[in-house]
Amino acid sequence: MRKLLLSLLFICLLLPAAALAEGNVYFSHESGFYDDAIDLEILCDDPEALIYYTLDGTAPTLDSVIFDGALTLEDRTQEPNDLAALIGFSRNQFKTEVNVTKAHVIRAMAEYEDGSLSEIISGTFFVGVDREELYGDVPVISLMTDREGFFGYENGIYTMGAHFDEWNSQQLGNYEDWQVQGNFSQKGRDWERPVTVQFLTADGSEGFTQDMGVRIKGGVSRSFAQKSLRLIARADYGEKNLTYPVFENNLRADGNGMVEKYKSITLRNGGNDTETTRLRDPLFQSLAEGMGFMVQATRPCVVFLNGEYWGMYTITEEYSDSAVQNNYGVDDKNVIIIKNGRVEDGEESDIELYEQMFDFIAENDMTDPANYKQASALLDLPGFAQYCAFHLYINNEDGIFENNNWMIWRARETSDEPYCDGQWRFLLFDTEHSADIWGDGRSFVTDNITPVITDNGAEHEDRHPQKIFYSLYQNEDFRREFITALSDVRNVYFHTDRVEETLADMKPIYVKLMRDTYLRFGPEWIARWNLDNYQKDKLEQLATYLRGRYDRFPWMLKKVIGYEYPVEATITINDPSLGQVQVNRTLLPAAESYTGLYFTEYDLALTAIPAEGHTFKGWQVTDATLSDETAASTSVSFQKDFTVQAVFE
Repeated sequence: MRKLLLSLLFICLLLPAAALAEGNVYFSHESGFYDDAIDLEILCDDPEALIYYTLDGTAPTLDSVIFDGALTLEDRTQEPNDLAALIGFSRNQFKTEVNVTKAHVIRAMAEYEDGSLSEIISGTFFVGVDREELYGDVPVISLMTDREGFFGYENGIYTMGAHFDEWNSQQLGNYEDWQVQGNFSQKGRDWERPVTVQFLTADGSEGFTQDMGVRIKGGVSRSFAQKSLRLIARADYGEKNLTYPVFENNLRADGNGMVEKYKSITLRNGGNDTETTRLRDPLFQSLAEGMGFMVQATRPCVVFLNGEYWGMYTITEEYSDSAVQNNYGVDDKNVIIIKNGRVEDGEESDIELYEQMFDFIAENDMTDPANYKQASALLDLPGFAQYCAFHLYINNEDGIFENNNWMIWRARETSDEPYCDGQWRFLLFDTEHSADIWGDGRSFVTDNITPVITDNGAEHEDRHPQKIFYSLYQNEDFRREFITALSDVRNVYFHTDRVEETLADMKPIYVKLMRDTYLRFGPEWIARWNLDNYQKDKLEQLATYLRGRYDRFPWMLKKVIGYEYPVEATITINDPSLGQVQVNRTLLPAAESYTGLYFTEYDLALTAIPAEGHTFKGWQVTDATLSDETAASTSVSFQKDFTVQAVFE
């Protein structure tokens, strides 16, 4: 036995790493990028086995080509386009005139003498492609799938196909491109296809390879030529979760460690922002981190489909009952998610819990302290105030106040476990129809708050979120919560320095990756006539809006609310390495000094949070009054510009 174990150990040491990872069939080279041509062997530890392989992304069968010698893999870029030459994805599809970048996708399996089959292995090999020059340090995702499942006329999920012809035959008049219905409009498990997903990291090495399901994702953006793709892990395909750090430093929403697994992720085309900047939603998700609701982790990437370049996407964390479990620790079978007033995850009867909450708040007098207390047990009111303030600040024209693109969740069965208290909590997504997306960036003075605080929702459809907002706004405590949240959104989360710094990090990446995406998918008026300056101009318009919004927002709030212009609060720390300060519900950046504008009608709540191993010694204040100068949590009343310092040691 000892000799056998030693022999097996010796064999394992001789095999490449890929052999150990994939089992008894393996490639001689790892997936990734190669400067020069390579001779690829497909190997098996059983010399009598037959190896079958494919080169088009489909899974091999016993009818596939038998491997009988090394495959010489060379630069494929100058080969004629295949998938990039297809049409029928959208009504006025742009057809590229460039040879897109291409990779070799190879899938293989072994048949043994007893007739049994090995698992299928899959590899993606780029030859002569300068990854760093083309894609910088973003990951590359290779999708391998059956061509018919994507592009077939009857059941191809990516095409207009048979469903378009049927729909079109019933139209009596003209229609817009975004109104088109086709195969790509279909939803549900019947319109999910198997796909092998290979994730190549920023250095070009293989991160993971996993069999998953893929669906088309989105609303209007389904009609675009480049469509969003939802990738779903299921036990039916192999693994029921994707266990890989897809997003760098993705902290759980409850703050307890990192998110370690995902049920699904989305490769997002940008939604409404697809043909403008593509970074509105990832930018706003990033800036909203730390607010009283869950945000989605995002990350830019480049996608290849069956070896052909498929453009730039943003990998986006997908909301589901499993995502709530992975972020908050609540059992996914106990999670209810409501999207736009309908059950997204859970049981159909769960809608009753949502309607009970909604009807109680909308139909009762929230100025009654008892009613307001009950409302606070049903709905996370501070989180709701921040959620609404966020959408209003960015002027989201397709969000919660339009009864679209909003989600809330709760635990069905309540208990003493964290987040199982029966409160509904909010989830942020699809924020890009905002910040003057169709304008020139100069509508930052738009007053979109007055219509919200003066509209009781009577003219809206049943259970429009405006109705519960208006009811709660009549309560002075909620009004203070909301107005304070508006101030904090501007002062902290969208502070000009923070916005400019985040944009400076993101813009070069998106500009670089979008050039080839426009050349691949168009539209024509960008790809052929305005490519060099178009996205840079759009990004500058976004920056113009955000700078202007920051500068003019206090004046707009003053006019809307009827208070005096807010005064300047300066909060300092004697040494930012020793601790931080929380203002109201917002943790301030770790810095020596912070300045924000606040209305004198409301005291500021301050909390000193010492770093590990340090202690809070007290507050020092100028031109204001503290409720307690020694307590870690205190409140500040003020009538003019003031300064307060937290002292740690």
